[in-house]
Amino acid sequence: KNSVGKGATVLIISGFICKIFGALFRLPLTNILSIQGIGVFQMVMSIYSLMLGFVSAGVSNSLSKLISGARAKGETVKLGGYYKLALVFSLVLSLSLGLLFAIFSKSIANFQGVLSATFSYMLMVVLLPLGALIGVFRGIIQGFENMTPTAISQIIEQMTKFATGLTFAYLLSKRGLAFGVFGAFLGILVSEIFALIFLGIVMAGRIKLKPNNSQVKQEFFKAVLPLTFSGAVIPFSSAFESMLIVALLSYAGLSNEVATTLYGLQSGVVGAILHFPLIISLSVAMALLPKISFLSAQGDYEGQKKVFTKAFDIMWFLLIPLVVGIIAISKSIYPIIYPAVVGGYLDIAYQLTILGGFAIVLSAFMQLLNSILQAKGYYNYSLLFNILGAFFKIGTLILFARNRYINIYAIPISNMVLYSIICICSLVKLGSLVRIKFYSIALPLISSFVMFMVVKIWLSFLSNIWGVFSAVVIGMLTYFLLCLPLVRQYGEEVFKKMKDRRVDKQAS
Repeated sequence: KNSVGKGATVLIISGFICKIFGALFRLPLTNILSIQGIGVFQMVMSIYSLMLGFVSAGVSNSLSKLISGARAKGETVKLGGYYKLALVFSLVLSLSLGLLFAIFSKSIANFQGVLSATFSYMLMVVLLPLGALIGVFRGIIQGFENMTPTAISQIIEQMTKFATGLTFAYLLSKRGLAFGVFGAFLGILVSEIFALIFLGIVMAGRIKLKPNNSQVKQEFFKAVLPLTFSGAVIPFSSAFESMLIVALLSYAGLSNEVATTLYGLQSGVVGAILHFPLIISLSVAMALLPKISFLSAQGDYEGQKKVFTKAFDIMWFLLIPLVVGIIAISKSIYPIIYPAVVGGYLDIAYQLTILGGFAIVLSAFMQLLNSILQAKGYYNYSLLFNILGAFFKIGTLILFARNRYINIYAIPISNMVLYSIICICSLVKLGSLVRIKFYSIALPLISSFVMFMVVKIWLSFLSNIWGVFSAVVIGMLTYFLLCLPLVRQYGEEVFKKMKDRRVDKQAS
């Protein structure tokens, strides 16, 4: 129940299911809205992600850390106080921001250069409070190191979004691009309602709301304020990127339409497939946070080092071949899943995928390190490192996107700068707590490189849908055969834990 591996596994499985539905959602949505329309959708989505992160991510992570820490110290009387404060804080913040977006929706859309986004921004007044409540419920449940309700709610959310989002987008797109984008976000709203209902049922009777004493308030706001801003920094940099990118690319000699299309290519096409591996790192980080917090509250430093090492090994072993594999098949898969990309943009998409692959690996490592900083109570350091990284990201974007030879490639380059700075600063702060085995890094890395070469050679002879499918199978077999020593080691550890659990159950 309290295993990081079990929690991460549940979240990874649900994450892959959600990504499949997300990909299935993006494919027809791109065809419904066109690449220009998906560019508008992504511009709104980046702002929505920023605001959602601001009202929910900090609260969710704070609750996960505070509740697991209180459990470790036997201070369960504080749980009801944390719950009540989280509800009030989240609702006040989300409703305030939602009203601002509803009032200034046209001005925000006009500033971005896409007036067709106006209607979608009006929905923020409902979307944000729903997302905030979902974040509160997930944070509390994760504080008990139970990841299953979160996983199920994510699947419910994605399946509902797939069904309702595409339906509304298709029906409303007949009235124009603006209504089509609005329909997609209307589907997201319905999906949040269904996810919230499920989590509300899970939470019913779990914790009772209780009055707050000064200590509970101090602990809650000490965690939630810096983590709220910290969780919003990276989405803010992405939102700022979406606001600036069209204007910056115009300095590089691109028209408004081409600039919007390239941004849609980077964020809606390449981003959709390349962010797939982050399911693994995000799942591991979510499962790691309450466990490290629990061990930290007990003063078990060696236990924290051991848990991090295992978590990193799991992430690296699964993430590296996935990133490399996506890069290997991308040039063959884009024309199949996104036929419109072929029209002069295929090479650009492939190059963006290669650069983005490096950024994804750095992002995954950053997520783990950020999770530990928060679990250890280094809230202000997490905020500071994120701000520093975002500052350099935006500076890099402004500097490079204006260059006619770099233009859209400035986005993955600036992301690499962002994640590198956060990782370096976090490693310096955490010191010896972060312990990584060279063998666990080297073998998956070498095996992934060999897998890449095998897949590329195979696709040079057969690049249709069956060629891609067979290349994926051959690539997986190649990787796991080369990593057989690690596969055997991890398998033995899993079977040993299962055997120990059976013995414990029999003894009790």
